[in-house]
Amino acid sequence: MNELIELFWFKYSQLQYAVKIADDHLIGILDRELEPILRAVYAEKAASVEDARLQFQFLVDLLRAEADDIACVLRHSRLLKSLIDRYLAATRTADLAGLDLDRAPKMPTKGRADEGLLNEAILDCLPDRVAVITPDYRYLYTNAAHASHLERRPMDLVGRHVVEFIGLQRFEERVKLHLDRCFAGEVIDYTFAKTVDSRTVVVRCRMTPCRSCAGKLIGAILLIQEHADRRRAVAA
Repeated sequence: MNELIELFWFKYSQLQYAVKIADDHLIGILDRELEPILRAVYAEKAASVEDARLQFQFLVDLLRAEADDIACVLRHSRLLKSLIDRYLAATRTADLAGLDLDRAPKMPTKGRADEGLLNEAILDCLPDRVAVITPDYRYLYTNAAHASHLERRPMDLVGRHVVEFIGLQRFEERVKLHLDRCFAGEVIDYTFAKTVDSRTVVVRCRMTPCRSCAGKLIGAILLIQEHADRRRAVAA
């Protein structure tokens, strides 16, 4: 239950960023991803009082987040009433205005950008750091490894400019140039060395354009790998 709810809020934060930059295409993609997650959270049968509490709290938080949208408020209010009927009144769920909740909940299909931006479940298991940077140099996605490296939660990074984490000098002298080439269609692969706790670490960064099925550029996918400098180890 908690994993579904966290996934929803992560996608919701991405949607809010897409709305902020008025990217209608990205808004459409994220809208389609959020709907089945919402259905899945609602349709999940709570196995404990704690799970039921999480469901109620989730809908209350969603009502607060979308308080300015009367249509959303009415819709989520119906969901909340239906949960109350399910757990407290032990009655059948009410008509939920087209949500079609009788079907088994279906999570978003992953792969192509129009079917789900990234497979977070897989990427979060990777030891390598992964991020998606938008054409205005802001984080759209980070996996758990990259967020941990930056000492943040993945959802806290959405919409944040990369300069906040790497500094203006490094951004202007190296990262921006590579990102711009990637946004233009190139696959970029480069390495550099850095010192960590008196050790030399070789960092490999690979940038790949991230496009929707329609060919629209969404951003650049970054894969960052770190390895000890073997040459120095042999010399030692």
